[in-house]
Amino acid sequence: MRKIVETAAADGPMHTARTRPVLVAAALLIGACFMSAGAEGSARKGIADKETADPQVTGFRSARFGMSMSETLEAIQRDFQLRREDILEQSNDEDRTSSLVATVTEIFPDSEPAQVVYIHGYKQKKLIQVNILWGSPVTEEPDPQALVTTANILRKYFGGLGFDPGKTVMNTRVDDGAFIVFRATDERERMVLLQLISRKVPLGEGKGEKKPEPQDRVVSLWLSYIEDPRAEGILGIEKGKF
Repeated sequence: MRKIVETAAADGPMHTARTRPVLVAAALLIGACFMSAGAEGSARKGIADKETADPQVTGFRSARFGMSMSETLEAIQRDFQLRREDILEQSNDEDRTSSLVATVTEIFPDSEPAQVVYIHGYKQKKLIQVNILWGSPVTEEPDPQALVTTANILRKYFGGLGFDPGKTVMNTRVDDGAFIVFRATDERERMVLLQLISRKVPLGEGKGEKKPEPQDRVVSLWLSYIEDPRAEGILGIEKGKF
């Protein structure tokens, strides 16, 4: 039995696509990053605090903000049953952050392959952000309709968690080719951000000798869990220093 799901494309009107009923799977597999405020306190303190209905952005699955790289590595292996050699380490010379990168074939049923990037801050080397990327460049020829379907499944899931409407944005174009499917912050200003991006391939970025055609586009879906949207975990120059 297939379920009809409405899909909102970034460059056009609402469309209808057929997809399997994977919303429950998305809730179980993607939504493991959320805890109630009371449950989060109990996990930290070991006491039964009073739970509230307010969603809390705490990380992704068993990887929690504030974890060291070794703790995050254990969480990745536990969540995806990956070998150590399949998890890459990367560093960013500009903002001095360090990342662990895992490629997951099917992060939930019928989704395209995804790359999950766990970013650790430059000072304390603690987990500050998790990015999940579908489409380009993870998949050489991504299916735009599959990405739109995944975006709508996740938007519906996040929209039902109970974020403050005053801190929530949905279905908003922010610049040429970028479209906010869902964005919200919890009471501590930690953010979940889902973006659908469709941009023309710039001249000179065609593979080999082949130049990009006018219709060639880079299509990707980004899901980010951000501990501090002010980016205090990355290297920056204080105002007035120069």
